[in-house]
Amino acid sequence: MDRSVSNRTPNLSKADPALQDRILAGHVAILGQVEYFRNNFGTAQSRWKADGTRVTEVDENISELLFEALAQDFPQDDFCSEESAHTPEPVSLHAEFAWVLDPVDGTNNYAVGVPECGISLGLLRHGMPVYGFIYDYGRDNLLQGGRNFGSIEGASEVRSSSELVNEKLTFCMHFPIPKEELEALSEALQTWRIRCPGSAAVGLANVATGRLDGCLEYRSKPWDCAAGYPICEGSGASFHFLREPVFPLKKFSPSMGPCPFRVGSDLFHREVLAALGQRSANGLKST
Repeated sequence: MDRSVSNRTPNLSKADPALQDRILAGHVAILGQVEYFRNNFGTAQSRWKADGTRVTEVDENISELLFEALAQDFPQDDFCSEESAHTPEPVSLHAEFAWVLDPVDGTNNYAVGVPECGISLGLLRHGMPVYGFIYDYGRDNLLQGGRNFGSIEGASEVRSSSELVNEKLTFCMHFPIPKEELEALSEALQTWRIRCPGSAAVGLANVATGRLDGCLEYRSKPWDCAAGYPICEGSGASFHFLREPVFPLKKFSPSMGPCPFRVGSDLFHREVLAALGQRSANGLKST
């Protein structure tokens, strides 16, 4: 495995100075946690939180250290992590920029030594994701980008797939899913090829790089997709929430509910919408 993650960033000429400074700082901040993430893979001490999810000491330490580094340059920004302190009510976000972090996306995999995991860091402006970073441990590479910048993996530009990546629609989805949707999709699930990596960020990375046709996620939280959303848009994929959009993000709490979404190629969206019996954005029944 290559132990040197590329320092290349996309062309930032379209970014104003405030955004450009944050993209460069986010790049440095996430690379600063890579070696620590690697060194504790499969060995970090973990415990179960009250909500039934696993947390490791690495989750907590990366959350603290990465935000500490960013706050030195941008103390006025909002900082939101899956491992943020719980509050009685969601915290309102007032800053122009907000950072949304999943310090270990795929914690169950990370804790037991399954390599499909990583660090996911999204940058929001006025509540909307504008740039994202995903360190993919399994590929030991940094994926980053946004709608106005394109997306790169390591030192190479990436594009999402416009044609089927396999002989059948192949995409990421994690179970369980709601009963109504499962019943609607049951026939198609006999044909589609489903991947369950155990990490929403890894699934989104595979969409952005053209290794999957899409992702259909019912269990994702805002910190799972804040980075993958702009990266996928930068690679040419389209992102849609299945219910009320979570972005622009106005409030944050680590106990927020799921924000189901679909992201991928036009072909992926047509097939999924047709199976769900829904209509596309232009009001026409998808076929």
